[in-house]
Amino acid sequence: MSDVAKRQTPPPSTLTEPKLTREPREYHHGRTPASWIGSMTALVGGIVGTIGFLAGSVGVIVAGFVIIGVALVATVLLRSMGYGQADTDEGAK
Repeated sequence: MSDVAKRQTPPPSTLTEPKLTREPREYHHGRTPASWIGSMTALVGGIVGTIGFLAGSVGVIVAGFVIIGVALVATVLLRSMGYGQADTDEGAK
């Protein structure tokens, strides 16, 4: 073994320096009532719009877009009521 290899210090670990422990961040990945309601309502709107497109009915297509708009409004309202993921980004404040 060369002198260079002998002189290199091992990287620090949690055993040698306990301050290096990682604190896990909490990620919800959309597992909130606001995101589920918004996603499922938008899915229904997409299905209705697709059926309207295949049937050639402009009214049903518009109804699909209206349902998607309702999904957006419902998601924003539920999030403002506290049913969404909380903002945990402390660096932005």
